[in-house]
Amino acid sequence: MVRGSRFLAATCACLVLAGCSAPPDDQIGDSASKDTAETSASPFPDIDKVDGVALDARIPMAIASARARGADVDFALLDRQTGSFYRSNADVQVETASVSKLFIADEVLFRAQSENRPVSADDIATMADMLESSDDNAAYTLWYRYGSSEIIRTVAARYGLTSTTPPADDQWYNTETTPGDLVGYYAGLLNGGGGLTTASTNVIVGMLRQSAPIATDGYAQHFGIVDGLPGESVHAVKQGWMCCVADRWVHLSTGTIGVANRYVLALSSREDIFYTDDMESYPDTAVVDVSDDGSARHARDTLTGFVSMLFPGGTVS
Repeated sequence: MVRGSRFLAATCACLVLAGCSAPPDDQIGDSASKDTAETSASPFPDIDKVDGVALDARIPMAIASARARGADVDFALLDRQTGSFYRSNADVQVETASVSKLFIADEVLFRAQSENRPVSADDIATMADMLESSDDNAAYTLWYRYGSSEIIRTVAARYGLTSTTPPADDQWYNTETTPGDLVGYYAGLLNGGGGLTTASTNVIVGMLRQSAPIATDGYAQHFGIVDGLPGESVHAVKQGWMCCVADRWVHLSTGTIGVANRYVLALSSREDIFYTDDMESYPDTAVVDVSDDGSARHARDTLTGFVSMLFPGGTVS
């Protein structure tokens, strides 16, 4: 990938995720492209710093720690039980990468409802591959079958997502959204505000609860919410990742946490790309296996560490 270009990645009282088919490792190039990323000199995550501190005060600490690692992290958190809402730059747009697969699945189900017909077995199987393992080929199949960019327009309208916009190049991974809109999407999905029936909502949530630790492209996709909250046994997540946008990694971790989907959390990060060899190009995650890429691992660890600093006990509540 050329520096600065966009390319596809594989791919809590408002708390509101990517995959790509890849060639074998022997087609990637020399090992210099996988050099371990530079890291911040300070401990991360600095749990001791935030232990015993109220969430309101932990937020700026986590943001500062991520920034020291070269990352800007934005998020929104919703407690659906109490209505409590926490946010930081929740209105900043970010490329969705594979998180837009949520919108594709939503439209497939809504279209079937509107036409008073069951979802085909083929569409259900394709949706499962797309949401559970973040399979990109599955996403392309449904994207073109159900209207490509028009999917984003219709879903955004149904859910009132005012900062979610279709991709200029008609590529689903370049859809743009915000943490706030993603929280709004999940909240609307769960309360029926977006038009899906309870049965349709349960299809999506059920698939998100089956999120595979390793995506179709080999990427470790449980960074952020899952790895950062080891004490939470119930979660339904969709992750996103891609490189490179303006010389930065993009990662998203989104979903629901807890019994009855009590919490909704959406995080997005843009992190500087560090390689010790000053390489001339960055990995095109649409065609290159980046599962072992040092800079990608550093960015995943940043988002997981950010969650750990928000919730040092490993649970949201």
